Amino acid sequence: MSKVLIVDDDSVNRMILNGMLTKAGHEALQAENGQLAVDCFKQEKPEIILMDIMMPVMNGYEAIKLIKELTEDRYVPIIALTAMSDEEELAKCLECGADDFLTKPFSKIVLMAKIQAAIRMQDLYSTIRQQRDQIELNRQILEEEQQKASKIYARMTKKSQIHGLTLRYHMSPMSLFNGDMLLSSQSPNGDTYIFLGDATGHGLPAAIGAFPVRNIFYSMVEKGCSGTDIVSELNRKLVEIFPVEFFLCGVLLVISADKQTYSVWNGGMPDVVLYRSAENKIIVKVPSLNLPLGIGSEDIFIPELVKLDVENDDSIIFYSDGVTEAADSDGEYYGEARFLTAIEASSQSQVIDTVLKDIKQFCGTSSQSDDVSLIEYTVEK
Repeated sequence: MSKVLIVDDDSVNRMILNGMLTKAGHEALQAENGQLAVDCFKQEKPEIILMDIMMPVMNGYEAIKLIKELTEDRYVPIIALTAMSDEEELAKCLECGADDFLTKPFSKIVLMAKIQAAIRMQDLYSTIRQQRDQIELNRQILEEEQQKASKIYARMTKKSQIHGLTLRYHMSPMSLFNGDMLLSSQSPNGDTYIFLGDATGHGLPAAIGAFPVRNIFYSMVEKGCSGTDIVSELNRKLVEIFPVEFFLCGVLLVISADKQTYSVWNGGMPDVVLYRSAENKIIVKVPSLNLPLGIGSEDIFIPELVKLDVENDDSIIFYSDGVTEAADSDGEYYGEARFLTAIEASSQSQVIDTVLKDIKQFCGTSSQSDDVSLIEYTVEK
C-alpha cells in the first residue's frame, strides 16, 4: 500500500485520518503545519499527501507549491482538504498544484475512493515514465549504432581524389546517412568519370541502396569501360537488386584524357547546366532523357551520352533535387528559376557559394527536408 502524509493543524482530524488510513493498510505520517509537511516530504518521501489549507506557520497553498517543486520527476498526488466551499478558493487549490480537493466534513468512502484513484494515476504515471526511459535508452543505443555505422559507411564510400581536377562540390545530408553519392575516378587511358547519384528517399535506406553503385563504378572505370557500358551495367545490376519502389537517379560526366570531349548522361536528375562565365549566361541545359537507374530493362534503357560544346572556363553544373526542392517556412520550393538566376548572378569561381547563400536566405530557419548535392566542374581545354 502507500505511504500517506496527513497535514492538518487539528490533532483530532489527524487522529481520525490516521485511523482510516491505517485500517485500509496504508502507512500514515503526520505534520501539523505546512513547513513541517515540507520537511517531512524531504525526509520520508511520502507517495500521497492529504493537505489541509488553513494552517499556522505555513498554509496549505504555500506548502503545495513548495512540495510540487521538490517532486522532480516523481508524481506525488496532493488532495486538498478544506472547510472552504467558495469556488474561487477551491480553484486556487488546483492552481497551486493540488491534484484534487475534498471539502470538510467529508465522507470516508469518498476520501478512500479519491486515494485509490490517486494510486491508479501514480501507477499509470510510473508506467509512462518507464516507457519513456526505455524509449530514450533505445534512442541512445540506436544513435550510437548509427554513428558507428556512419563511420564505417564513410570509409567504404570515401571519394577518390584526382589531382588537378577542377571540381567543386557541396553535399549536405538531411540525416546521418547521405542518400546522395559523388564518385570520381580516372580510367587507365586518362579519361575522367564523375558520377552523382540520388537514391530514393533519404537516410540509411537510401544510403544502403546507393552502396552497390560504388563497387560497380570503380571496377568498370579501372577496366577502361566506356560511359555507355558503365550506366548500362549499373542499370542492369540495380534492376536485379532493387525492390520495385526503389531506384537511383544519376548524372555521369565523362571527360576525355585530352580534355577536348565532354559528354554527359542524365537519368532522372534535374537538368545539367552549362554556364559560360565569359558571357555570364547559361548556354545549354541537358534534361533527363533517360529513366533512373534500376527501373527499366535493357530493351527500354537508353545508355547514350550527350556531347557538350564547351569552351575553356565554362562551368558544368549538376545537382540533386534537394537543391530546387529546398522549402521556406510556407512550404514554397526554392525552384529551378531561382536556382538559374543565382547561377547567372555569380562569377565562375563563386557559383556554388552564391547558390548556397541564396538558398539559405530563401529558406530562413526552415529545416532541411532532403539530401542536398551541388557539383560544379570547370572546363580546362
